[in-house]
Amino acid sequence: MAYDAGDHAEAEALARRALMLSPASADARQVAASAVIEQGRYGEAIPWLEELLEEDPHDVVVLADLGLCLYELCEFEDAEAILARALEIEPSDPQACYWMGLCVERRGEWDLADEYFLRAHSVDPEAYPRPVRWSADEFDDAVEEAIADLPVLMREALDRLQLVVRDLPDEEDLLAFDPPLDPCLYGLFPGIPLPDREEDVEPELDVLFLYKRNLERMCPGFDVLVREIRLTLLYEVGHFLGLDGVALAEEEERGRS
Repeated sequence: MAYDAGDHAEAEALARRALMLSPASADARQVAASAVIEQGRYGEAIPWLEELLEEDPHDVVVLADLGLCLYELCEFEDAEAILARALEIEPSDPQACYWMGLCVERRGEWDLADEYFLRAHSVDPEAYPRPVRWSADEFDDAVEEAIADLPVLMREALDRLQLVVRDLPDEEDLLAFDPPLDPCLYGLFPGIPLPDREEDVEPELDVLFLYKRNLERMCPGFDVLVREIRLTLLYEVGHFLGLDGVALAEEEERGRS
């Protein structure tokens, strides 16, 4: 099956074809929704998921998928409400637990969030690694190591930026883009790239954010944390400099030579 093989575009195409032949097919709608979710097109999945819930309001898989989509679209309150429905039906569903953890985390309920993450991890440790929490000093050490390993151009550019560590992205920053940015992103340069600025305009101090809790969730060890911070800085500083993907790759290669 294309979906199981990781070919989500082909899976979507096959599911759409099946829906043309059999519009009422629940299986085809589920595959279509899952395929577009895997491709990051969360808004497109929602109508299919809502149709599935009309047929079976107690489908935990569909409820968890809908909660995921709403969260990724920064509709956090609606996501939490949907995930609460899923957990009322199946309190140990790992996907619902994980995304509920993300929702309550955004409300600053750190301990409750970690309880949900632990529940997800206990059921499916491979899909939902347990977050490793680092002290502020330990995280700063990781940032320093990551910066030291950046290409010279990137280190010099960082001198023109204020590097700010926050727990999570501000909702305002996420919603400044259409579609909204991923709430789980590791870092963000929200300003205007240097080549796009008017020469006679004096910009405010540029800021580059790193999001500590998002990084912690996906970095099981210190070396992985350093690596992911380095990659995040590389691409966000590259955005500040106005470098495209090719230029970034070339700069990275020069830094390794």
